[in-house]
Amino acid sequence: MGTKTNKQFLKLQDEPILYWTIRAFDESPRVDEIVVILNPDDWDIFNRDITSTHIFHHQIKTTAGGDTRSQSVYNGLKAADPRCSVVLIHDGARPMIGETLIGDSIDFALKYKAAIAAVPAKNTIKSVTPAGDGSGTLQVNQTLDRRVLYEVQTPQAFDYKLILSAYEAAAADHIEATDDAALVERLGLPVAIIPGDYNNIKITTSEDLMIINSFLTLMNKKNQHESGGRSI
Repeated sequence: MGTKTNKQFLKLQDEPILYWTIRAFDESPRVDEIVVILNPDDWDIFNRDITSTHIFHHQIKTTAGGDTRSQSVYNGLKAADPRCSVVLIHDGARPMIGETLIGDSIDFALKYKAAIAAVPAKNTIKSVTPAGDGSGTLQVNQTLDRRVLYEVQTPQAFDYKLILSAYEAAAADHIEATDDAALVERLGLPVAIIPGDYNNIKITTSEDLMIINSFLTLMNKKNQHESGGRSI
């Protein structure tokens, strides 16, 4: 993002991105517990801009992240109530998640044990390899069949004991993964696809933030129009 502040704390409609993400889960009647995994350097800004200025239905539990994404998620899993049946692992920088996707993720995890939100790839995808002339130029190796390609989102939803055991096995074997489901696949187990939402954007660049801000502005104008001009 090119900023000193971690992107989860950049402002979206005058509130930190992470606030909107937490609020989506906090407002779901099917969620029992929320665990936020934080860089220890962000404790102060999290407390100042989120927990001390907003009231949530759930107690927001926090735990420190690790040096890698895998270590951070593993810490979060260990911090969760061990009595839980299903866990949803979600990016803090995906604030546009809705109740339908949260509910579908829970249902899929209950039925299939492991499931990930994903949407069909819109663009043609090509695999590439370095050109043989040593210039560093890339060349097309293969055009992949877009009909079988999906763009993975979060939540990734799992039976709690299954994903915890997958992370324990990965830790024992010193395996790191940027995708939680990959650790379940590593155990030879199937992972179902939850129909995702193209609006469930992960904010990665400043352009993403601008797009979501514009989208929310349009949504708010539409809601005000439908409610007779009243602010929502």
